[in-house]
Amino acid sequence: MNYKIEEWPAFKVVGIRNRINTSKAFEFIPQIWDKAWKDDTMNKFIELFQIANYRPTGFLGISAGGQWGNSEEMDYILAVTNFVDTPLCDYVPPLDGMEEFSYPSATWAIFEANGEPPEAVQKIYKQFHTEWFPNSGYKLADLPVIESYIEDNHQEVWIAVEKI
Repeated sequence: MNYKIEEWPAFKVVGIRNRINTSKAFEFIPQIWDKAWKDDTMNKFIELFQIANYRPTGFLGISAGGQWGNSEEMDYILAVTNFVDTPLCDYVPPLDGMEEFSYPSATWAIFEANGEPPEAVQKIYKQFHTEWFPNSGYKLADLPVIESYIEDNHQEVWIAVEKI
């Protein structure tokens, strides 16, 4: 399980928010991605990549407000990063029809999830909960989980953590 711990500055993403039932997330999330490819949303994200190619990079799938499955509903956000709070980063405004979401600076455990999605990403979640997290010396931070789809069969899972 390849991972790194990084202190990351505040950043912003722009995207489309979807409110879903947490217990049906694995059913609905693929439908959200399919719809985004069909309705031209993903092409808009590709436009943004040409201007802002910031980390977390790639197409982002952000799970927010689900309290790790302990809440009935959660937001699932398809997004791209449009600003990182560093001196050399230019802010890119949201495109029409997209919302902007801000996240504070935090410590992130960033896991490589190489292989076919969604299986590779789901495998990381299982390993995180059963192998890494119980012995890590960290607790979960109250921030969303970010899946970063970078290129074919190369993804990252960003989980915000705090030292115990």
